[in-house]
Amino acid sequence: MKTIFAAIDLNSNVDSILAAASDLARHYEAELVLATVETELPGSEGAAEEEVEADLKAAYGDAVERLQAMANDLVGQGVNCRALMLEGKAVDQLVQAADRLHADLIVIGNHGRSPFYDTLLGGTAPGVIHRAKQNVLLVPVSE
Repeated sequence: MKTIFAAIDLNSNVDSILAAASDLARHYEAELVLATVETELPGSEGAAEEEVEADLKAAYGDAVERLQAMANDLVGQGVNCRALMLEGKAVDQLVQAADRLHADLIVIGNHGRSPFYDTLLGGTAPGVIHRAKQNVLLVPVSE
């Protein structure tokens, strides 16, 4: 196993996801990629890269800093880790990024909702499970 891709929802408790993913990364001496997805900024398509970067920093600065801090903390603990901010629809972005990175495993949180809830309202974890080509590890997340 060379790359572990951990999907992080910054609006929920991520401790169990980070613990599971970092333990696996240490065990397999794999790179750990922490990724979060933010909603696409309207009007950013076709803009210059510098403009998009400035807009993203203004809109998602706290999220970027939190994600990077998590990655830096894991690096300080000896884990080969980096952060990745994605933009768009969560399931699409996570599955595509895991493919681009040739991830061997996707680690994602499971909020323990019922299949009926996920079918009715949708859910990121079920969507990733259905579309991913990689193995997916579901980690229980407490609210």
